[in-house]
Amino acid sequence: MGSPARNLAPAAEPSEGVAVRLTDPALVLCLLRRAHATRSLVTVELPSGRACVSAILAVDPASGTFLLDELVPGEGHEELRRARRLRARMRVQGVEAEFEATVEAIESRRDGAVYRIPIPATVIYRQRRSHHRVPVPRRLGVTVRFVLPDGREGQGLLCDASLAGIGMEIEAEGGTGLSPRQVLERCELRLPDRSTVAGPLEVRFVGEIASGRRLRVGGRFLRLEPGDRRRLQRFVAALEREYARRCPKGEA
Repeated sequence: MGSPARNLAPAAEPSEGVAVRLTDPALVLCLLRRAHATRSLVTVELPSGRACVSAILAVDPASGTFLLDELVPGEGHEELRRARRLRARMRVQGVEAEFEATVEAIESRRDGAVYRIPIPATVIYRQRRSHHRVPVPRRLGVTVRFVLPDGREGQGLLCDASLAGIGMEIEAEGGTGLSPRQVLERCELRLPDRSTVAGPLEVRFVGEIASGRRLRVGGRFLRLEPGDRRRLQRFVAALEREYARRCPKGEA
């Protein structure tokens, strides 16, 4: 298999990790899709303690599985073929995630083996950003409206948020020409309580999602008015409280 492409996003500044136990299937799926879209390396630990590397090749919500590339080095493939169990760790846009999994099937292809693995029910999710970025459940339907550098208006769905910036999904057609370091002069979030947060957003990451019909866009706010910052802070704090309630004692 080809080597994973590099992430277009600049590295995030490390900070102390905040662990969250993700059990919402939509959030777990979003994280796996991000790992696939950004070609993030996956470190795989086998029962013997051997560490290997791989990458997610596809995510298939219909079957409830994802495809993992053949392990490197090859000795890892032979062990996984026998053991069928692994622990995976990956870093996706400033987030460290890990989960345990069982291989459902091993498929042979011209360019190597592929492992079909059930989408995990639980993922441990650790932030490594200077501002803790929290996943936003799709069920909230938080829309993001923005104006592109060429004057076109666009709209997306908020995926995660922090006091410093956001991540969103947009239609690929609507993001034509969008690239890191461009500035969306007005980027407006429509929050669940019908209030808004608006300010200029510097694009830090642009990557395709799955079929290429949608884009993942990440950015940081260049400035926010005090009222907007307070509203964003309340929104992020409410999400953090929701996730904290889901975490066993000691994980949050």
